[in-house]
Amino acid sequence: MNPAVSILLAYLIGSISPSYILGKALKKIDIREHGTKNAGTMNTFKILGLGPAIITAVFDLSKGLLAMSIAHLLGASPLWMHLAGFAAIAGHVFPFYLKFRGGQGVAIATAILIYYLVTFYAKGWLPCQTLLVLAFWVLSFTYIAKIGEIVAIVVLPLLAIFILVFAPFSNYSIFILTIIAYIFLIDILNILNQKLLTFEPPPGKEEINWRLYLRPLATLLIIFYMKKDEKTSLTLVGSIVLFFLLLDLVRLFSRRINVFFFNKVKRVYKQKEYKNFSSITIFLFAFFLTVLLFEKNIAILAGSFLTFGDFFSKFFGIRFGRTRLFEKTFEGSLAHFNACLISGYIFLHFISFPLPFYAYLVGALVASISEALPIGINDNFSVAILSASTMSVFLLFAP
Repeated sequence: MNPAVSILLAYLIGSISPSYILGKALKKIDIREHGTKNAGTMNTFKILGLGPAIITAVFDLSKGLLAMSIAHLLGASPLWMHLAGFAAIAGHVFPFYLKFRGGQGVAIATAILIYYLVTFYAKGWLPCQTLLVLAFWVLSFTYIAKIGEIVAIVVLPLLAIFILVFAPFSNYSIFILTIIAYIFLIDILNILNQKLLTFEPPPGKEEINWRLYLRPLATLLIIFYMKKDEKTSLTLVGSIVLFFLLLDLVRLFSRRINVFFFNKVKRVYKQKEYKNFSSITIFLFAFFLTVLLFEKNIAILAGSFLTFGDFFSKFFGIRFGRTRLFEKTFEGSLAHFNACLISGYIFLHFISFPLPFYAYLVGALVASISEALPIGINDNFSVAILSASTMSVFLLFAP
């Protein structure tokens, strides 16, 4: 009977809603009918104030862990103990005495997630370095976006990747991935329902060209290079470069064709590319040169900086940029640096490469600085070449 009792108790513990009780006691209101209509901590703070919000946060955070502890004391197996945590979330979301309409359970799930992270670290399944890098990403994107849901949809998929890479397949990995997926789904729904992130630029900010959203597809070229030899990869990338180069040359030498592209085939090219090579051509040419001139693993890392750095820089810089930094924003440049760290850190674990961790960090920093500084060289070109050169120098002197 212990498993059934532990699940029932977990559901009952989870169903206790301090925000609802405090709303009735303090203001005679149903907090689910006010503000964001959510019985969570943030809505409690907005409607009832700091004190009730703290009580709600502490109690909601402890529900899942309390339920799991009780299940453990009742002698339930690890499987049922973990299921008790999920039952507490279910009780919070579907409290029986509130017509099964409660909160979202993100606070409970977050506390359980932290418990799992501590467990994974204690078992040696997650390196300390990885946890520190994740913490840096959380702090960085919290500063950049100042919206918890945005931070979560960036960091949680990365955490899931690291769980799959480092941890052995077990019940623990299934449970933590389920918790990650739940929090991610709730945050996506919040972003959509509250319109926290739109594809329209803020007032006074430039519009993001649709080509930017295709930039991550260049990852396919990096993966292709990882699987194939240099000659084959150069042939593929060179063919693509040649196509876009010829297209640019035809366009630049023929005013009629150029006008056609800018007036009839709208938004294919940016306005600043009317008399210049397109950023697509420069981007592909830079990747071609990186593959040609640098050691394979260096080229892979530099290619990942080039692929994701500009995407993150523009996406977060345009939407959340506040502090001007030369022609860019500090928030956009910080996002660029984080993108380089993220992509490089992931690729480092799929290639056998003796590059010291600090050298990869410096390479990522050089990539971000070259993107931010107005040095007169297109950043689609400078990011890959300068970061690859920096890491190559470190590799020469690596023990």
